[in-house]
Amino acid sequence: MVEEPEGPEAVQRATDACLRLLSVRARSRHELTLALERKGYPGPVRDEVLARLAQWGYLDDAKFARDRATSLLGRGKLGPRAILQRLQAHGLEGTVARQALASAKDAVGFDALEAARQVLEKRRLTGRPLDAKEQARAGRLLLSRGFSPDVVTRLVGEPSLDPSGQDE
Repeated sequence: MVEEPEGPEAVQRATDACLRLLSVRARSRHELTLALERKGYPGPVRDEVLARLAQWGYLDDAKFARDRATSLLGRGKLGPRAILQRLQAHGLEGTVARQALASAKDAVGFDALEAARQVLEKRRLTGRPLDAKEQARAGRLLLSRGFSPDVVTRLVGEPSLDPSGQDE
């Protein structure tokens, strides 16, 4: 990839590129840095653009993390561990991601047990006794969605997460 030259024109082009990305959805500093790197902008241009965007209020990783965590928790499909992984995938530091998750839990009144129960209800895995295979499937589902082993145990008992059940 050809590297963009430095200078005011390069800074303006890079700023415009970031603003186009931000017009679609909020982004973390890490995501914008990667986008500018892919476009070939040198380090000093990237730094100037990111500083400019932060000064204008368009780039705030803590706010981005809180908003993203609140949105994901509000959907009720994921548990805290999965949301934390998604925040870290956006390049957010562990501390920022954990604080955002805690803030989002308070904001939406998140109850992990109730959210996990709703996930199981959507898959018709509640309201009746489950055989060993269904228990294992329910446990794997909840774990894959980022719910803690404690929540899984409380909802489906002590399922063997081995897909082969006693009835094979």
